[in-house]
Order: sequence, then C-alpha cells, then structure tokens
Amino acid sequence: MENKLQKKRLSWDIISDYRGVLMGISIISIMIFHYTDDCLIFKTGFTGWKVFYNTYISSSSVEPFLLLSGFGLYFSMKKNPSLQNFFKKRFSRILIPYFIVAIPAWLWKDIFFKKLGFKVFFKDLFFITFFENGQKWFYYVFLMAFCYLIFPYIFRIVESCPDEETEDMRMMSLFTFSTLLSLLIQDCCKDLFGYINIALLRIPVFCFGCFIGKRAYEKRSIRPGVYVLMIASIFLAQLRTVNRVVIVRYTLGLLNLSICFLIVLILRKIKKLTKLHKAICKFFEWFGKYSLELYLTHIALRSIYANYGHPNCNTKSELVMVASAIILSVIVKLLTNLITNIRIPSVYRTN
Repeated sequence: MENKLQKKRLSWDIISDYRGVLMGISIISIMIFHYTDDCLIFKTGFTGWKVFYNTYISSSSVEPFLLLSGFGLYFSMKKNPSLQNFFKKRFSRILIPYFIVAIPAWLWKDIFFKKLGFKVFFKDLFFITFFENGQKWFYYVFLMAFCYLIFPYIFRIVESCPDEETEDMRMMSLFTFSTLLSLLIQDCCKDLFGYINIALLRIPVFCFGCFIGKRAYEKRSIRPGVYVLMIASIFLAQLRTVNRVVIVRYTLGLLNLSICFLIVLILRKIKKLTKLHKAICKFFEWFGKYSLELYLTHIALRSIYANYGHPNCNTKSELVMVASAIILSVIVKLLTNLITNIRIPSVYRTN
C-alpha cells in the first residue's frame, strides 16, 4: 500500500524538468514588475492589473531564481565536488557578463551623465555604494556572489543530515538564524538594513533551494504539507499591507514560489498535449537561458531610457527597451562564452 502511495505522489525532481522554464518565467515577471513600478513612479496608467501585480507579485520573482540556483548548485556539487572548479565556473559565469554590462553602464551614469567622477564609478562597480546609500543597480550579482561563497558550508550542512526530519530542523534553524540576524541589523543599523534588506532577506530562499536539491537528487516524494503551504501562501499574502519589510518579503516570496510550483504542476498535466507543452517550454526556456544577461541589460537600459525622458511606463518605450535588452543579452552571452572558453576551457569541459 505504501509503495502504491509513493508512486502516486510527485517527486521533487520534477523541478529539474522545468528549471529553465521557471527561470524564463521569473525574468519575464521581473521585467513586468519594472514596467508596473515605473507606472507607479511616474504616475502613468497605474491602475487595474498593474496595481495588483505591483502589490502582490512585486519583485518577489527574484526568489525563484535563488531557490533554483541553490537547487542547481547541489546537483553540480554532487557531480563534481572540486571547490576550485566550482568557484572558477560559478564566478566566471556571473562576473564576466556583469563586467561586460556594468562597466559601460556605470561609465555612462557616473562619468558622462551625472559627472560624479571615477571614485564613485569604482564604488558603484564594486557594490560599495550598495552598503553606503542603497544603490541597487545589479545588486542581484552581489547577492549571488555571496551565495556562491557560503554554498560549500550550506552543502556540508545539507549532506550531513541523516534523515528528512533533521533536514527540516536545519532548514528552520537557518531560517530562524537569518531572520534574527536581519532583525538585529534592523535594530542596530536601521539605515544599513534599509539599503541591504532587498538582498539580506532573500538568503534563506537560496538555502532552501540546496535542501530541495538534495530531495530532488534522491527523487523523494513531495509531502502533502507542501500543498497545504501553497494554499496558505494565498492567505498569507494579505500581510503584504503590513508595514514590516521582513514579513512582506517572506510572504510575497512564499506566494511567488507557490505560483512557480503551480505552474510546474500545470505543465506536467498538459504534457500529453505534446505540441502545446513543447512550444510553451521552448519559449520560456529561451528566456531562462538568457535570464542573467536579460536582467543586466534590462536594468541598465531601464535607467538610461528613463534619464533621457523615455520611462518604460510608456508602452512604445517599453517595447523598444525590451527588444533592445533581448538583442543585447544575446550579444553579452556570446561574449561571455567566448571569454570563458578562452580563459578556463578545462573547467567547462569537466563540469
């Protein structure tokens, strides 16, 4: 009876089948959020679905990226446990496209447009101003670099768990520790917390991704409690109106992750509709393949267009800007591949 029940239940490795799709959906969701946010900032057409999206989805599409990153890193480390190769590959994958986009973007903003000088340029480029005054351009790159640094320690914590109950306890311990640390920073350094909470409060999601990665690697069944949590996330999202950034980020993150999981369940259900299923997956997987490059180019172009009087709350400007970001993301990807293949080809062949 137990074996039959196990067969009926979905296993966590279903996420592996749709990882690229979810990354594509997430980057598109982030671009839509930026569109609604500009409508709010510039007070243009901020009504209807835009209000709903900005309120309940907001920037929480970043959470799936982090969860999927932790998920994928677990598989990568199991395949090749070399820390040297891990750091070379991961940091090259994120830093090369970052510098390709960020150097000209910061040069334009700090040197040519605002004329702030090279000191500010270097502080912006290396995220010093993220801590000094909350400069959030490209903050996701810094967040991922930090997650890469702590990943070997998280991996050891995950791997040393003797059973699923211990995993649950350690997940909750990491979540509690991270939350208490965040609250301590908020209490002691309110300004600093205001600057960095956009990254700080998302670290637990990356850790959860590592734990889920292990469950997927071992093809474990998804327990009923996960579905209960998905339903609860709909009601918890009402806490969005609470004036507590910690609660807001956690509840919206949970809602967005639940939506992503629901999408996976829907895609699995329509798998028999082969052509439709394949078309949907291919479309979103393309965006997933270029998700980092799209994020970088979209962030830069959004600011450039707005500073020259073309905010992307204007539909025409939005379409032109998105098309430009897509074209540039392909170019950045090609340059990144060229540089990595020249500089560290052996790492990419072995991992």
